[in-house]
Amino acid sequence: MATNTTWVEISRQALKHNVQLFQAMLRRSGSTLMAVVKSNAYGHGISETARITQALGVRWFGVADTKEALFLRKEGIRSRILVLSFIQRDLVAHALKSNISLPVHDYSMALIISRIAVRTRHKANIHIKIDTGTHRLGIAATDALHIVQRILKLPNINLEGFFTHFADSENPDQQFTNKQTAIFNSTIQEMKRNGIISKMCHAACSASTLLNRSSHMNLARVGLSLYGLSPLEKEHLSISHKLRPVLSWKTRIIQVKTVVKGDTIGYGRTFRVKHKMRIATIAVGYWDGYDRKLSNTGRVLVHGAYAPLIGRVCMNVSMVDVTNITSCKAGDEVVLLGSPRRSKYASRGVTAGELARKIGTINYEVVTRINPLLPRIIV
Repeated sequence: MATNTTWVEISRQALKHNVQLFQAMLRRSGSTLMAVVKSNAYGHGISETARITQALGVRWFGVADTKEALFLRKEGIRSRILVLSFIQRDLVAHALKSNISLPVHDYSMALIISRIAVRTRHKANIHIKIDTGTHRLGIAATDALHIVQRILKLPNINLEGFFTHFADSENPDQQFTNKQTAIFNSTIQEMKRNGIISKMCHAACSASTLLNRSSHMNLARVGLSLYGLSPLEKEHLSISHKLRPVLSWKTRIIQVKTVVKGDTIGYGRTFRVKHKMRIATIAVGYWDGYDRKLSNTGRVLVHGAYAPLIGRVCMNVSMVDVTNITSCKAGDEVVLLGSPRRSKYASRGVTAGELARKIGTINYEVVTRINPLLPRIIV
């Protein structure tokens, strides 16, 4: 049996295609691509995807926290890195030394960064977040001028950018996104009238990059769609259809056996055998990130044919019906998510959207929950 029993494959060509698609789109609107690689690059492997995209000319990366940013530096990523969400105070000095741009959500956060910057004799490049209606993180737009003026009086602080985040960007009705954009633009104009100029202004995520050109500004933070997945429920845009999924998730058959009428499969005996059938036990379970709600509802691909899950998804294994796939055996490859490569069945596949619908969630969660300890292999 092969070394890897459960693994993730990352298509270099698909990622390259998507990156170049967004680079071309943003170039037309005078903007620049930020590759968002937070949360292990949405499950795709942060170091693997960052190396590929940096080689394609991506000059900005977005991460969730300082720990992720420093990991990228350790992995040899030299492009600009912006922490988008939060900082770990004990890592700020190292982040400043590593030329990582930091977010500021309020005055107290700026004060912490300033004090550490003074102590370590570094200049802190900051992006100040303006809350335009999402009400998670950021300075309220109505208070922004006064607070920003106080922040910029702090020593060793360099204003590099302003940013905001949209609450309803995936809605085809862009009314609220347009409202947030207007509030953000108005806030930036107020800053300019008071002599406060920033190099960068950014608001767009994947959905607004696809749906709303006015949100592109001079930097667009593209995450999910960089990996070929659409954030839109109705993929009505031509570019959505051009996206190529980057990730395939695979495992192997451990054992094939025959069961007879009356037998039950797995924990809780939730599947009762109605006729003689062949079943395969495969090397994936909920520890790997394969959701337990797929029990008796999911399906996988074996030799290019669909095989339904039977019984409960266990911690480390699951069972599938291979009665009609007579040639399968222990060690054979099983596709959990994605399509077979170099196969006459390549048009068949299991999508993140399909899995999301079956377990009652979104495609973001399906891929980000894949266990980060599973190997990511570039193909």
